[in-house]
Amino acid sequence: MSWQAVAEKDFRDAIRSRLLIVLTLLFTLFSAGAAYLVTEINPPQQAAFTGEVTTVLLITGLVSATAVFIPIVSIAVAYRSLAGERDSGSLKLLLSLPNSRLDVLIGKFVGRSGVVAVALFIGFAVGIVVTASLADAFSPLEYVVFVGISMLFAFVFIAITVGVSAFTSSTARAAYGAFGLFVVFQFLWSSLAQGIAYVINGFSFEGIEEGDAVFELFQVLTILDPTAAYEQGTLWVVRRLDESGELANANSELAFYLQDWFGFIVMALWIVLPLAIGYTRFNSSDL
Repeated sequence: MSWQAVAEKDFRDAIRSRLLIVLTLLFTLFSAGAAYLVTEINPPQQAAFTGEVTTVLLITGLVSATAVFIPIVSIAVAYRSLAGERDSGSLKLLLSLPNSRLDVLIGKFVGRSGVVAVALFIGFAVGIVVTASLADAFSPLEYVVFVGISMLFAFVFIAITVGVSAFTSSTARAAYGAFGLFVVFQFLWSSLAQGIAYVINGFSFEGIEEGDAVFELFQVLTILDPTAAYEQGTLWVVRRLDESGELANANSELAFYLQDWFGFIVMALWIVLPLAIGYTRFNSSDL
């Protein structure tokens, strides 16, 4: 066997357990409900000036909700990926087929990513009907690109969760660890970045100005948060798709690591590094 076989088995197990169906329903309800909320109940402020909710404004309103919903679903799908196999004893059987530990880790990541990707794509594809009917000026291209970026964001948290799951034989600890990181990224990261800037500046915020080294460090630390990277990467695409072109070069004068497109580099790093660290631990641990 190989990582492809492990991934295929993982995907088929998800179908047999009806996990794929449940996830598809969740993403369908979320995409349709969030689109209705953004267009009919709480539209973006800019819509009050333009008089219409375009796809770009819809995406701007949706990105904050997807930044919370997608990580929760991804963690729920992936936290048992390796810890669950080890806890049940089936990991030894999986490694005897034969598969290397690297095959198992990559296969688990690809398999769980496939489950979430299919569910997300189908769910958002169904939700596109609601979105198209509610948006005043709907662009399928802009919406499909948004779905693609959201899928990449899901892969980030699957990689993080698989990496955490590789560290422990307890599914409970894997769940606590993955959801703990989600809380840090979602609610605490900005405060931690501010705290580091505060300490480096001599335990004071006085004198920190836009453009100086401490302020740039704070900005770099902020975008290293995968959630912020997703939001900024989406913003970069939205600016490129904006027909007026007024926002296209909004931050082109900044250092490359402070520009919105750098969010995609950060997301790529958050896929590779957790898997690499998790593999290092997994490869040296006793089963």
